[in-house]
Amino acid sequence: MTLRMAWVVMGIMSVVSLGIAVMFALQGFWPILPFAGLELAALGVALWVSLKRNRYREVIVFDGNRVRIECGMTGEGARLSVDWARSSTRVLLEQGIHRNDPTALSLNNGSRRLTLGRCLTDEDREQLAARLRELILAGWRVGPLERAADAAPDGN
Repeated sequence: MTLRMAWVVMGIMSVVSLGIAVMFALQGFWPILPFAGLELAALGVALWVSLKRNRYREVIVFDGNRVRIECGMTGEGARLSVDWARSSTRVLLEQGIHRNDPTALSLNNGSRRLTLGRCLTDEDREQLAARLRELILAGWRVGPLERAADAAPDGN
């Protein structure tokens, strides 16, 4: 949700909620006005939290023999940054403990583990895990000579 969309939602809900509250207040049910205000305040807080959490990013960069993972809020820099060897990084997609629990996607490097994609659906995590495995394997299967041939402009 963008900031503009949040303002539109807040405006529409304010007009509807306050319109109904004023109608009841004019009929003598004035205590409804503070409750309508509390309702709108709760909606405003919920929209603010949603917009703030929407700025969280996880960026994975494959650079030669390295994998760099950066996590944090946009505009504030990376809160967490790790740089691992590509050849020793493994992708693990685990089922939840209970039948309806979400899956957990993590990158492992030796004893270190980093969980990714908490905000994704199970299907999205499966697709991301497959793509990460593909990218990690592609980096160490291709030798230096093949990389140089791929980079040559004429293909020779």
